[in-house]
Amino acid sequence: MASERYGNWEGSMTAPKRIALALGCLLFAFAAFAILGVVPTLIRYGSGPGMRSMEMMPVYLAVAIAGWLLTIPFVIAFKDANGWRLWATLVIGTAIGPVFLLAPELVMAGQINWQGNGGGVVMSLYVGFPTTVFYVLILRRFSRSARVDLSDLR
Repeated sequence: MASERYGNWEGSMTAPKRIALALGCLLFAFAAFAILGVVPTLIRYGSGPGMRSMEMMPVYLAVAIAGWLLTIPFVIAFKDANGWRLWATLVIGTAIGPVFLLAPELVMAGQINWQGNGGGVVMSLYVGFPTTVFYVLILRRFSRSARVDLSDLR
């Protein structure tokens, strides 16, 4: 039987799996950001500035997890990354970090202080963009393999 050959292809990327995939992509991108951010600082400037960079990583991780929580409704809503959903996912996934950081100040003060928040916005882009790209590529891979399995069943 085809179901024995290909396994259970129906619902291969359920909402809990997509949420777990998004978290995995976030942690992978954050680990790459941490390694690429801390190791060169340690090599170039020594342990003093390198340790200060490492001390900020839990703060960056907390903000990244908060941004991931904001993306869960979109992860649930977009079941695949085909067509317009690919671009919507890339835009939303990349922009959610900067919007999350800038919106409170814009609402409270009515303006954005780029000198105070610009670094955080750039760092959120460093984590948000790779996370979204990894997520979209893996999601497309799984949805493509499910489609191939479906066509083989006919």
